Amino acid sequence: MEEKESSRYHYFELPGKTGTLSIKLKNGSFPDIENEELYKIGKILNDFLSGLLVETHEMRDNYLNIFQSVLKDVEIGIEDKGLDALVHYSKIAFHNGDYRVSLFLSKLILARINAIIDEKIANNDRLIDKEIIHLQISTLNFIGYLFSKLGENIDYGLRLTNLANALLDEFDEKSDETISLRSAVLDTLGVLFILKKDWESAIQTLTQAHEYDRLLLAHGKLDAISYRLTCSNLGYALVQKCMVCLNGENSELNIHKIEESLRQAQGFFMMVQVDKSPPVPEKQLKDLELVFAIKRTKKGIAIGEEVKKKLQKRLI
Repeated sequence: MEEKESSRYHYFELPGKTGTLSIKLKNGSFPDIENEELYKIGKILNDFLSGLLVETHEMRDNYLNIFQSVLKDVEIGIEDKGLDALVHYSKIAFHNGDYRVSLFLSKLILARINAIIDEKIANNDRLIDKEIIHLQISTLNFIGYLFSKLGENIDYGLRLTNLANALLDEFDEKSDETISLRSAVLDTLGVLFILKKDWESAIQTLTQAHEYDRLLLAHGKLDAISYRLTCSNLGYALVQKCMVCLNGENSELNIHKIEESLRQAQGFFMMVQVDKSPPVPEKQLKDLELVFAIKRTKKGIAIGEEVKKKLQKRLI
């Protein structure tokens, strides 16, 4: 207790809960340093150590040696995690709704994968494991999806996800693994297009994703929540496009096409319906993908009803 009272402390947690950093300064030392300045110093140290996670072991040790020579009385340690562990922590962060930590870890995973591939290329080793490329594809796609969750860097997310889509062209299109990855990538593209209000592109990519989902369904390999997400997004994009058509100045309104789109959207929304939302605390509902699909469906149904009312007024 006496030590704590005679010292000033700040604690920082490294991303992904891979470790903690504490900074302690005795009250008698450097009296001109305010608590706010001490916090800033700790933040710089934390960011520095976090950045070391993406470096090679050799470079990391080199930087730590230099850093410790500057701060001779400080012992610095950083916990290293393998790819499997990083993927695991990234998924945990995602399911807990901590999208920024999940994004940080996913970027770290991608940096590690790219380093493995670059090393093989440098050594003229053209034989890159399929699992590594698949992990690269799924990570590129996941980063794009996290951008959609955060509502930022949408164009960059589209570039990464399109790259993942192109890399898939090198694999057997008939295998369930490729079909599953293709469906996930197309679904992410659709969500990103929705955020850009590019309804036509969203409908096109989500329709393709739905077709791949139906293939997986026939093989008994489909994830029920992913299927509902695709249906909710596709129905939502359809009703939004209908609303845009109705609000436009085009005098030659294709009423039959709007009615058909509304009918299709209703069909997709019906596939999302469940008896009740998952029994979880209210504060966690926003973190669940299933509940996201249900909420988007409810919003889409409301928009669809509004389109119907506007359409009826146009027909009178």
